[in-house]
Amino acid sequence: MADPGKKKLKLVDDFETASWRMEGWQKVDDDTVLHRRRIPVTGDRNGIMLQIFDFNTFQLTTIFDLKGYNTGELSGSMQVIPFSQIENKQALKDAHQALTDLKGNPPHIDIVLGVDVTLDKNVTVRGPIKLRGNEP
Repeated sequence: MADPGKKKLKLVDDFETASWRMEGWQKVDDDTVLHRRRIPVTGDRNGIMLQIFDFNTFQLTTIFDLKGYNTGELSGSMQVIPFSQIENKQALKDAHQALTDLKGNPPHIDIVLGVDVTLDKNVTVRGPIKLRGNEP
């Protein structure tokens, strides 16, 4: 049975035959996933936006290429920001889920989100424990 809290993401799971025209999530390596989408700018001009989530460096690289499907023109921009500066944590959750679904090996989502565990008082614990907490 499918996890009811899990989003259905558009995955591009064959890196060898993937085209820059494909939209969706694509695994780069075990720690990196990219999300590619076409951005309609005007009636005859499209752009391509790539968001590259690197779970090794905990950085998001966003590349916007305005050339779109017309290779005769070129205009683009790039931005690199650390995960800690991303306000929309759902974007990190989606990227993590996509990389996991594509058989990547990112760190646990709590590490990615920077969830800290704090005990209210000293307690003695035996055996394996599972901690539950509120996500940021």
